[in-house]
Amino acid sequence: MSNDFGIGAQVFVSDASDVDRSPWPSEPSGIISRAGGSAVARVWGKAAIGGRLWWIEFDEPQVNADGEGPFSSAQVLEKYLELAPPID
Repeated sequence: MSNDFGIGAQVFVSDASDVDRSPWPSEPSGIISRAGGSAVARVWGKAAIGGRLWWIEFDEPQVNADGEGPFSSAQVLEKYLELAPPID
């Protein structure tokens, strides 16, 4: 995991692997608005349900893998996030 994740970072939500699917199937983009869950509590490992959580403000409202939504923001595990490339 990168230490570059933080408030204001532009991210894409995607699958962690072929067997570890993101709860956001349309692979949305958005901005990290605040730390969430385990990131706030500074809890790591198994107690942190798999890593740090971040609140993502989606660029467009999203429906999750269960068909619920649309949501304008959600907590997302860092393992599902990819930093957007820097703009020149």
